[in-house]
Amino acid sequence: MAEKKKTLSISEVNKDTTLSVVATLDGKKLELPVDYAKVSPQELAEIKEHYGNLVIPLEDVVKQWQEQLFEVSFKGHLSKLELLAINTEGVYHWDNIKIYKVKLTTGLSVNLLKVKLLEGEKFNRRRGVRIALDKSMDIQQNGEILRVIVRDLSYCGLGFIEPGESKVKLGVPFILFLMEDTDDGEKLIGKFTGKVINQRELPAGGIFSGCVLSADHSSFLQRYIAMKQMEQLSGKKMNATIQKNATGDNWKNKIVDSLVESLDE
Repeated sequence: MAEKKKTLSISEVNKDTTLSVVATLDGKKLELPVDYAKVSPQELAEIKEHYGNLVIPLEDVVKQWQEQLFEVSFKGHLSKLELLAINTEGVYHWDNIKIYKVKLTTGLSVNLLKVKLLEGEKFNRRRGVRIALDKSMDIQQNGEILRVIVRDLSYCGLGFIEPGESKVKLGVPFILFLMEDTDDGEKLIGKFTGKVINQRELPAGGIFSGCVLSADHSSFLQRYIAMKQMEQLSGKKMNATIQKNATGDNWKNKIVDSLVESLDE
């Protein structure tokens, strides 16, 4: 088996690469999924000619939830931006990036993400942004409903605790019923398939299970987790009573203006 690449060139990033921008705000991290821009070969050639080979074009960065746009202001708080690029080989990381908005000769306005180094380093996905939940929820496995305390959640995994001995079987698929407290009571956010990949005993008692979630849920969970991070930063509750996992392709359409700088400044 061929060894997986330890670095990725920014020139290898394309429309098939899954991208996220990680913003550090007052010591906290907010991960925003972004899309490679829809540009023609001629527009891409113009970008490379005028702005060099250390840039990639991005669609506008946005958070959309139930057909509403929630803009996040990073003005006065943003300290650092990072890029994560995910392909079949793994996750790759660029530190201290910048995002600019430019206008091409075709009239198209596009955001350019600029990196300092050509090569991105292999990145441990477990270091990605997680949200703390510490909430009691149900897991269904082999037809049995089991109650656990979900400690944290990311778009690719979760961790939960069981008091006493574990009843959730290692390596066997389960369904998580993700619940959230609202003004109208507890609501079901969605059902997510996963499996336990490791377990350990806790010093205070109980078993902690580390789990992976199906990649089919990643788009929905990226939106949900980014929204929860924004809630924590703003102190304002957002509506998340979605009861389905289906997502469209056009939920990221508009830039958060304070993320970008003009190349002309």
